[in-house]
Amino acid sequence: MSKRMRIAAAVAAAATIIAAAPAMAAAAKTINVSTSKTAMFKFKGMPTTLKAGTYVFKYTNNSGIDHNLMVGTVSTPMVSKGTQTIKVRLKKGKVKYLCAVPGHAQAGQKGTIIVK
Repeated sequence: MSKRMRIAAAVAAAATIIAAAPAMAAAAKTINVSTSKTAMFKFKGMPTTLKAGTYVFKYTNNSGIDHNLMVGTVSTPMVSKGTQTIKVRLKKGKVKYLCAVPGHAQAGQKGTIIVK
């Protein structure tokens, strides 16, 4: 294979990777999180570890009192009943999550995810 053909093949392969990148970025994994009537200050379904990447956190509040879900610096709106979603890109390290209503994190609605 000539040098020109090798370069053309490399450019074509790179173009394929670049074209596929938006599709890969759009494919975020969904994590279902909830708060129930019986455990009003707990997040059910929050992982303790995740791989670095983009995730959609789908938060359902069934408690009847205002809560939200904040992962790192990204937060859902307050909701007393219903579902809200946020999309978060996680990098290696640790990321904290909590409910931003005053007193709720101190009552147990908080934690840390280790991102590998």
